Amino acid sequence: MTSQQVAEKSERSLGELLIAVVLVALLMASFIYYFFKHQGQLTRAGFESVSHVFSARINGIHAQWFMDSQPSFVVIDVRLASKMEKVMVPVNQAGWVDVQNPTLRCQNIWQYVMESPLEYMKKSIGAVLVQSHGEKMVSYCQYSLPSGEYFTYQIDNGKVNFQQKID
Repeated sequence: MTSQQVAEKSERSLGELLIAVVLVALLMASFIYYFFKHQGQLTRAGFESVSHVFSARINGIHAQWFMDSQPSFVVIDVRLASKMEKVMVPVNQAGWVDVQNPTLRCQNIWQYVMESPLEYMKKSIGAVLVQSHGEKMVSYCQYSLPSGEYFTYQIDNGKVNFQQKID
């Protein structure tokens, strides 16, 4: 092989390498673009899933309340530090998870139900107690993300409703 042929081959290899790098960079750029373009939809779908898990756990505790002859506390098994422990979850007269302590009521309800910090995808979840004083007093907890998505938990009847952010 002559030195000219070696030079042509190395130029061709360098050109092929450059084309491969450009193609990989274009693919990465398009992935990042589409990820950020659809990030809101991913957040909404994921947080809606969190609301479904919350609702399922609320209903599971309520079912346990019925099976245990309607006590004021429901005992559930919780995995803490890789071992199972029993936790007494306070419920109201209707059997829905409720905390009588008025300070941080919704945060405490979250802890009993979800057994995790008030976070979703490294974003804080806001927990607010809303009470309306009309003919009948209605109390519910609203759990929301900074982006505007939220779900509510009606303490009196156990209903969980997911709401999208309003643009």
